Amino acid sequence: MCLLTHYHSDHIAIAEKIGCSEIWASHQDSLFIKDPVLRNYMTYGYPFIASKYFLYNAPSVKVTHVLNAPCKIGKLEILHLPGHTLGQIGVLTDDSVAYLADSFFGRKVLEYAGIPYHFNPLLALNTLEYVKEEIVRDIETLVISHGPILNREEGKSLIEENKHRIMKIVNIVLDELSKSPTSIAKITLKVLRALNANISHTSLMLGMVFMKSLLASLEEQGKIEPIISNEGLLWKRT
Repeated sequence: MCLLTHYHSDHIAIAEKIGCSEIWASHQDSLFIKDPVLRNYMTYGYPFIASKYFLYNAPSVKVTHVLNAPCKIGKLEILHLPGHTLGQIGVLTDDSVAYLADSFFGRKVLEYAGIPYHFNPLLALNTLEYVKEEIVRDIETLVISHGPILNREEGKSLIEENKHRIMKIVNIVLDELSKSPTSIAKITLKVLRALNANISHTSLMLGMVFMKSLLASLEEQGKIEPIISNEGLLWKRT
């Protein structure tokens, strides 16, 4: 049995190599696990089959069992942890271990990436609060995909750092858009520079996926609006 927490290539490529006969995934993410083009479009914003700019690439993976989280598989409790992807799942074991996928990241990732990748960052904030208040309090050990194994107090602290990073990005964006209308690409670059993060083709592509979702959420809240200019589509504070 192989349980895939979400559709990103670095989390699914191993399934084929270890020869899993049963592959489980959430119903929201299953389609993108099966289709590399849709997967890359959702991850990077570009429907390439493969690219030298991608961090990882993986072939089509056939999902044999589709999950509707939250649910249970035997003694395993399956959590719905949306934000990083809409269908991301985690796992609670009966020996007090929580596998929390990419719901939050280690400090080295935050420092290097600057913008922690989330398909929907404000939804990720809700998940972080849920994990802290409902999961961590009853769990001894937390395992995240890109960071150290954590005890309860370490987990709480790192969750707060991840929440703070997302809110810091929100504040940078609102501040920059109050100065002048800006494109998605430019505001993403400004955020990466403000956070002293690594800047590359890949970090900009991933950052722009985060940014598009954030701008959509802020527009729905009435805090920003799009305008048409000679430079194309720009965003500004309302």
